[in-house]
Amino acid sequence: DDMEFNTQDMKNMSQIAGRMQGKSEDQIISELAEMIRTGQSGLTIEKAEQMFQTIMPMLTQEQKAKINKLLAELR
Repeated sequence: DDMEFNTQDMKNMSQIAGRMQGKSEDQIISELAEMIRTGQSGLTIEKAEQMFQTIMPMLTQEQKAKINKLLAELR
């Protein structure tokens, strides 16, 4: 079942997280959107949503709002 989060996804996630460091939230959001749209890093919208669900509890309200906006744009 490719909806499952696997080790490759986790690796991608940490790589993505690494690339995000030191960037503004808006830059991060637009880069993530680009990656998902182009299918880079094997990130599908579904996987991205799963990933965000996983990290959502750790985010601020503002960050959650930005991510929800991103997901809405990608759908």
